Amino acid sequence: MATWSGCLRVARARTGTVSHGCRFVEHALRTPVSPRGFSTGKTTRQDFFKDLEAQLKAFREKAAAVLPTSGWTPPEINPDPPPERADVVIVGGGVVGWSVAYWLKRKQKFPERFEVVVVEKDPTYSQASTVLSAGGIRQQFSMLENIRLSLDSSMFLKNINEHLHVLNEDPIDLQFNHSGYLFLASEKGAEVMEENHLLQRNVGAKVALFSPTQLKEKFPWINTDGVALASYVLPFSEV
Repeated sequence: MATWSGCLRVARARTGTVSHGCRFVEHALRTPVSPRGFSTGKTTRQDFFKDLEAQLKAFREKAAAVLPTSGWTPPEINPDPPPERADVVIVGGGVVGWSVAYWLKRKQKFPERFEVVVVEKDPTYSQASTVLSAGGIRQQFSMLENIRLSLDSSMFLKNINEHLHVLNEDPIDLQFNHSGYLFLASEKGAEVMEENHLLQRNVGAKVALFSPTQLKEKFPWINTDGVALASYVLPFSEV
């Protein structure tokens, strides 16, 4: 197939995992994808996978001949193709995509056969913003929605095994190190920091304001020159 440019793998997630029945699809099809059906061209699904397997077989034979001692294992096609129809197709399997899929299935407000498919082109996630980010979590926002989303996300990660633990398997260890989050403000930004602090506290965020003296007492290594006010999200250990 001239339009195929990668390998396709489908991993059906087990009940109780992050996807709660969602199907994870990694592919590189260049043909358009419609929300209700993946087959949009004239070629049948059987012909597509038959041709795909033939191409992979030839590719494996060629690679084995060129690299006989490399120990590299050529890719295998998964015989379990994605569903022909889906109610929701989510493009991007990072933390946002999987979160949307998880809560769509978890809310149980849809029919039992409600199909959610997550499409991700990079199974390694080496270029995904989810794994490239610093991983910091804060609540020092000026918008109500952002504060609430961050609060819920923090509690979800703290209690991850209540949501994603799989029966008869080891508990999930995210190595979640909640050590707080610090913002510094000069005289020019101190007033805005105080206004945002009031909103954050009203929503339930555990945020404290420090004067330069208080900041120096808590973090002696910080240079407080030019600092008028500090905003600090308290870690769980201090709440």
